[in-house]
Amino acid sequence: MQLTQNEIIQILRKRAGLNQAELGSRAFNTTFDSGRTKIKNIELGKQRVSNDDLKRIAQSLDVPLEQIQPLPENKNTTAAQFKNGILISQKVVDMFPDLGEYLEMLEKASLIDDLDLIEYLSKRIADIWHNGPKLVEQPPKRITTTP
Repeated sequence: MQLTQNEIIQILRKRAGLNQAELGSRAFNTTFDSGRTKIKNIELGKQRVSNDDLKRIAQSLDVPLEQIQPLPENKNTTAAQFKNGILISQKVVDMFPDLGEYLEMLEKASLIDDLDLIEYLSKRIADIWHNGPKLVEQPPKRITTTP
C-alpha cells in the first residue's frame, strides 16, 4: 500500500496540530479562508502541487521536503519485500471481519512511524485474532436421490 502525497500532507498537518486554514495561511502567506481552501483542495487531490508549494508546506510543517514525497513505487513484488514482515492471503483476511481495514491503517501508520497509532492498531488486530475467524455461512448442500 502506498500513501499518496495528499495523504502524507494531511497526516503530517494533523500530527503538527494544525488545521487546514492554519497550514494554508502559513505556507502561502494568505488569509485563513484562502489558505484553508488551497490545503483542502491539495489534500483532496483536486489541486496539483508545485515544487515551490511543496517546499512551503514542508517548511510550515517543519519537516524535510523528502518527508512529504511518496516513496517510489516498486511494481515487482517479491518475497524479499516480506523479509521483515508477513503476507496474509485475502482468504484469511476475509475470515476476520474488519481485519483488512485495520491492516491497511497499520501499514500507513508504519510508513509515517506513528508509534501511538501502531500500538492502538496492534491491540485492535490482536483482539480480532483472539476472537477467531468468522466463517461465512454457506447454504446447506442439497442431497438429491433418484428413485
